[in-house]
Amino acid sequence: MVVRVASNHPPTQSQLAHNITRGVRLECELMASQVIPTPLPSSRTHRQTDIDNELATLAQRMQALRTHRNTLSHVSSIPPEILGAVFVHLARHVQSLHPPDAPAVLSWLNVAHVSRHWRDVALANPELWATPFLNSSNATEEMLIRSKMVPLILRTGRRYRIDCVEKAFQHVDRLQEVSLDCPNSPTHHMLDFLGKLSSSSALILQSLSLDGGITRRPRIAIPTSFSAPNLRRLQLSHCDLSWASPVLTGLTVLDIKSVSAESLPTLDGLISVLRRMPALHTLSLEGALPILPHATKSLPRTPRAMNVQLPHLARLRLVGKMLEVANVLARIDLPDSTTLEVLLECRVFSCGNGNQEWNASLPIISHALESCFKAAPDKSRRTPRSMRLSANNTIRLQYGTVRHPASWVKLASETSTMEWTSEFPVTLDVGFPGEANKAMLKKLYRLIPLVRLEALYIEGYFHPCWDGFWNDVLGRTAHNLAYIHLRGTSQLLDDLLKSMRSRNLKHSVSRSVENRSRRGYVFAPALSHLVLENVEFTREFIAFCSFSMTYVHPFDLRDVLIDRVNDDRGLDKLSITGCTGIHAHHVELLREVVADVEWDEYEDPDNYDFDYDDDEYDSHYGIDSDGIEYYHGGFL
Repeated sequence: MVVRVASNHPPTQSQLAHNITRGVRLECELMASQVIPTPLPSSRTHRQTDIDNELATLAQRMQALRTHRNTLSHVSSIPPEILGAVFVHLARHVQSLHPPDAPAVLSWLNVAHVSRHWRDVALANPELWATPFLNSSNATEEMLIRSKMVPLILRTGRRYRIDCVEKAFQHVDRLQEVSLDCPNSPTHHMLDFLGKLSSSSALILQSLSLDGGITRRPRIAIPTSFSAPNLRRLQLSHCDLSWASPVLTGLTVLDIKSVSAESLPTLDGLISVLRRMPALHTLSLEGALPILPHATKSLPRTPRAMNVQLPHLARLRLVGKMLEVANVLARIDLPDSTTLEVLLECRVFSCGNGNQEWNASLPIISHALESCFKAAPDKSRRTPRSMRLSANNTIRLQYGTVRHPASWVKLASETSTMEWTSEFPVTLDVGFPGEANKAMLKKLYRLIPLVRLEALYIEGYFHPCWDGFWNDVLGRTAHNLAYIHLRGTSQLLDDLLKSMRSRNLKHSVSRSVENRSRRGYVFAPALSHLVLENVEFTREFIAFCSFSMTYVHPFDLRDVLIDRVNDDRGLDKLSITGCTGIHAHHVELLREVVADVEWDEYEDPDNYDFDYDDDEYDSHYGIDSDGIEYYHGGFL
């Protein structure tokens, strides 16, 4: 037996290392004995599935709570019938803002993305899907299904799919409104469609609009057997029809443009057609007026009893030769209405003598235009407040019943036929040689009452613009004229300044003028706002050039305005935009006379130094082999 005796000596280094190693090993064994056994893989998946199911249940519960919360809002309390009607109104509004082939025409679909309730209402409303989008086969098919059995509205733009139109044609018995702009579609498709409409009698068809295209040969023709008992609106462009067709019965809108020479009506035939339309609201004929023999110089007189009565007519548009327009006007008794809109376009003449045709047509046209301003039963009388007078190759006179028509801002770029607008209820568009235009303008007061005219927009280039132009056209009728917007030649401005000069020679500062310009009355005494646009004032170099054209110096304008101030007829506002030959020091002098001078600081392009790179210029501009100037984007 070995007896160990305690020693007071400390352990050695090797003993300490041995004791630490032994302690670590014992600690690891103790921790290993306390670890939870790892479950099998199948058990782990089962627990994850349980957690996922619990999360899904919570999500469904949260969604249900949100839906319940939304039902408590005011907008969710709207009955589905009313909400559906609002959606339909929105869809119709959006469709009126965009072409039928534009994707934006479907932007109303966003209402179905607001909430589950709104989506359910949209899907359950067949009328909302009654205008299929004909640029997508899937969209067309889906919308036809969702529209169920409600009447359809079929509209095409310039781009559409033939297969989509064919799918819509399968529901021909549901078509209520059809508008086909199809200049490039195969002719047999259009004939098949018209044949289907004829065979089904088109019982619910109310509106039909067809544009066959100007280049189509042969033209599309409406079948003589075409039957649409409920048709109320017919618009045809570059299509032919028989004027004895039963479709020309009971219409409220008849708009026909450019029929072939073989399909033009006779005057008696046209009047007979109009008699079958007692409720006609809109009549527009362009390139569809009865023709007259080439040597016709006057119109035959017919008893008034043979005229057609159109008591509900509100819009009349006739486009053709002067005598052709007057020939039709003479056979129509226009209603005494303050809402009647008349647009007459006489851009060419028949026999080559413009003055002769004008004199023969003036009484008829004057009577027609005066019908627009006859006294109503309540003794009220619609008088024009604004007039637009524009001329270049033709003269256009427009009379409106609003002070500042919004469409004036579009006039500078307008080249297409003017759309119907209540701003200009009376329009006369005539194209004759210069002397005939002069005679017509001098007789303007015979055509329309101008006593209450408040605003005038005048543009274009009048050839010739004679001395006394403003007095001859407006004269003493301009005493209420408060606004003049002039966009034209310096000659127009020069004659305007002559008319505006003071009649009081004692305090006149403007240059002397011939006596005929100093009348015994003040021209436009109420004038308070003058707008000058794109007028060319005298520039320094003109003094060294031999121009026969009249130019106005800015100082002449200032002197005339001083005269107006001295006569207590000063301007409240002067607007100058896009005018050349006028500079900052001129404007400062004008501001001493008119408190409110609006100037766009447009400078004369001749005073600018253009710095450009020769190589860049040569790459964009040049002369081709035929001597035609061109630039990178096309011919100049």
